[in-house]
Amino acid sequence: MTISEAKLPVTQNDSEVAEPPHCNVCDFIFEQAKQRPDQAAVIEHWSGRKVTYAELAQSIENIAFGFLQMGIKSGVRTVLAVKPGIEFVETVFALFRVAAVPVVVDPGMGVDNMLKCIEEAEPEALVGIPMAHALSKLKSRAFRTVKHRITVGRRWLWGGETLDALRSRTVKGSERSLTQAHTTAAILFTSGATGVPKGVVFDHGVFVGQTEMIRLAYDIQAGEIDVPCFALFALFSVAMGVTIVLPDIDFSNPGKASPAKVVDAIIEHNATMSFGSPAVWKRVGPYLEQSGVSLPTIKRILIAGAPVPYNTLAMFKGKLAPDGDLHTPYGATESLPFSTISASEILGETMLETATGAGTCVGKALPGVQAKVIRLVDGPIGSIEEVEELPVGEVGEIIVRSAVTTREYFNRPENTKLAKIRGVDFQSAPLWHRMGDTGYFDVQGRLWFCGRVSHRVETSSSTLYPIQIEAVFNNHDAVSRCALVGLGDRPNQTPVIIAELHDGHIPAKDLRDRIRDELLRVSEAHEKTRGIKHFLFHEGLPVDVRHNAKINRDALKHWAETQLPEVAL
Repeated sequence: MTISEAKLPVTQNDSEVAEPPHCNVCDFIFEQAKQRPDQAAVIEHWSGRKVTYAELAQSIENIAFGFLQMGIKSGVRTVLAVKPGIEFVETVFALFRVAAVPVVVDPGMGVDNMLKCIEEAEPEALVGIPMAHALSKLKSRAFRTVKHRITVGRRWLWGGETLDALRSRTVKGSERSLTQAHTTAAILFTSGATGVPKGVVFDHGVFVGQTEMIRLAYDIQAGEIDVPCFALFALFSVAMGVTIVLPDIDFSNPGKASPAKVVDAIIEHNATMSFGSPAVWKRVGPYLEQSGVSLPTIKRILIAGAPVPYNTLAMFKGKLAPDGDLHTPYGATESLPFSTISASEILGETMLETATGAGTCVGKALPGVQAKVIRLVDGPIGSIEEVEELPVGEVGEIIVRSAVTTREYFNRPENTKLAKIRGVDFQSAPLWHRMGDTGYFDVQGRLWFCGRVSHRVETSSSTLYPIQIEAVFNNHDAVSRCALVGLGDRPNQTPVIIAELHDGHIPAKDLRDRIRDELLRVSEAHEKTRGIKHFLFHEGLPVDVRHNAKINRDALKHWAETQLPEVAL
């Protein structure tokens, strides 16, 4: 039996009209299986289970054949509700193999938001753990379009197939689905940390381009070993021929990840790289210092999701391989990677500027990436010819385009219109993406991030950008981190600093008053912060659900309005 018997589309022969070149991110796995069949592809550190590249490729073929028999084929949107592990990798690539479209929703966004995203996607299939299928029955409205079910684990009364059953049917000599660079590959919903969760439409060409850009940017070699603390990034590593060792952590809650378990996985498997949010490494760094443990095999740690405190970066000095370093790539779900900078450059060159209000340096744009800083415009921009590009040193909105810039949001034409700018050239990537971030270029061509466009505070005399302002107050010994919010309406807002202290508690009034007075003196000592006179204390600043690192300034603004009602008027 072959997969072609299930009517998988095949490439046209030479006598027919030529199709655009085939492009499918799943092809990476089959190429790796040819080159390194016996190398481990995925290892679960908690269970000890592992699969080689040859075994992974065979499982993908088997599962893909089962999908096609069930009707999960090209273009079928499929909710993926599988915990990170071997089955997660198998199912994602099997869906790519048949040109189905995985719909990935972050469970950390909460059940209500998750259900809204699923309902918006109108999926025809659900591949998930038993709990996901049970939820689909309890909340049937969101899953009303689902026709096909595959259970990862024990199946109960909801019908369909099990992944084990699909995997057990061995298939030989399969043919791949016909996909091109602009064929939709997946819909990944944003976390909603900076607005309403939106389904970002990814093409196969974007995924292929991202894999190559990441590999080249960090000189990642096949045969390396990765301990990823972010499940989606693990897929890139597998595609690059890198063994992934999944640590025993809750991937949906990185801020609670056990540093010991992350470190154990790295040491036991001699890992050469790892990826995670600042929330993970903020826990691992102190653990290394307190335990005296080092990570001598690690060549690179990639940290993304939010600006990384430089004291976190400093904790890893002398703890990695002699040529090892930390890197903080910058980008967005809609265009990643964009730029990158190493911890060595941050600690050696840009840290002091950040501390005095320059913003966070995110490095130079990667090869193949075009970037501009433009005058702030709150509404849609129809064409790149309408923008005003700003000179070096002037803060504006960051825009980007490259082969890895996505084209649209799923079923959200107004959001797409607001986020995209039509180009006039560069046919391979005609759309510019508005990052929704503010920043500027320095004379060296490096980009400095200053905060979200929507989070800027406009007073009667100046515009304040959160990342620039907050860094100044973060230098205070008692402050762990803080957030700038603006009360009232632009352009007459009142700036307020909300501080979280190191011990996580709000101090007694006497100490609170002393710290407030000290912060006021800090404010008066810096030109950018002069005029900030209101300070509040918070036990724990709320953060985003995906990386547990982006501060939720919108929620804090509403809270501050209740604390300072006379200012909010």
